[in-house]
Amino acid sequence: MQISYDYNGKTALVTGAGTGIGFAVSRELARAGATVTVMGHLEDQVRPAVEKLAAEFGKDAIRAAVGDVTVESDLSAAVKIAADADGNLDFAVANAGGAIPGAILMMEKQAWDHVLTLNVTGVALTIKHAGLAMRKKGGRIVTISSSAAIQAVKFMAPYSASKAAVEMLTKGAALELAAFGVNVNCIAPGYIKTESAAHMPPSIVDQLRERTAQGDGAEPHVIGHGVLYLCSPHADFVTGTVLQMGGGLHAYGGEDFIDMVNAIYGADNVRPFIER
Repeated sequence: MQISYDYNGKTALVTGAGTGIGFAVSRELARAGATVTVMGHLEDQVRPAVEKLAAEFGKDAIRAAVGDVTVESDLSAAVKIAADADGNLDFAVANAGGAIPGAILMMEKQAWDHVLTLNVTGVALTIKHAGLAMRKKGGRIVTISSSAAIQAVKFMAPYSASKAAVEMLTKGAALELAAFGVNVNCIAPGYIKTESAAHMPPSIVDQLRERTAQGDGAEPHVIGHGVLYLCSPHADFVTGTVLQMGGGLHAYGGEDFIDMVNAIYGADNVRPFIER
């Protein structure tokens, strides 16, 4: 079944949109008719992304904003680029983020500062300036978290902590911005096959595949579909929610008792009920 959305006349800002999930979200919003502003801090990523999207949807449908989400003036400028003639913004997706792996006992303060500032303060500033542009007519803000927000992982403490903070930040913002008709929700992806994921060691990819119940991961456009839903009238009564899109990865945890089940009932008797 094909699900369609009509966002003609709507304006959208997507941060961290030069590659990966941000680019895919921008593409899905543009496909639905929205005028999308692609924001990123690297011009050599933003410009090619804008050119690709403009070639597909028309140059009037795509705008560029080169800036850093941790710099408040950059975000303010990006919102002005994204907003309509009256200064109103309909949708904002706070996707920009990053990670620095390392052991807690060796992690330098600069690493913590970088990850927390980018992933938490950057999202907070995006919410602030997008929310200011949505006060008159309302709007939708979507933040991006991770399965790591609820699943402790070794050697990624700054990233996990920052994404957990994003989820609570989303809920707090939802309570405050409801007065202005602004819905604030979060999407927590699982294993998504982005450009950065392609550089992960095979051992990590194998773990993610093993823990993802519905296959070995998803393409980035899947997250775009989640954004389309949260921006739609179908989600009018949805705010302060974390939409977990991980094919079951978020549910993974605990021991596997299959050996005990097989011992009690016999593997041949169990197999028809657990295998296709």
